[in-house]
Amino acid sequence: MVFDRRRLGQVIWGLLLIAMGVVLCVTKPYALRLSPESPFLNFARYFIAVFLIGGGAMKLYKSYFSKDKEPHSDG
Repeated sequence: MVFDRRRLGQVIWGLLLIAMGVVLCVTKPYALRLSPESPFLNFARYFIAVFLIGGGAMKLYKSYFSKDKEPHSDG
């Protein structure tokens, strides 16, 4: 396997997306502490967290399990 800076950057970005989604699920943001009886803010928080985790997982999956597409040379 050849070291590729772009692939490393994509892996780091995917891990950061997953970490941010998990942190958003675990911690309670400041806006929710100000208005604890807001179901819309709770829904939006978990909705965004699911997309962050899903996007990070998809990025990691593509970087490890997708086939490397190298240009074909004729001749």
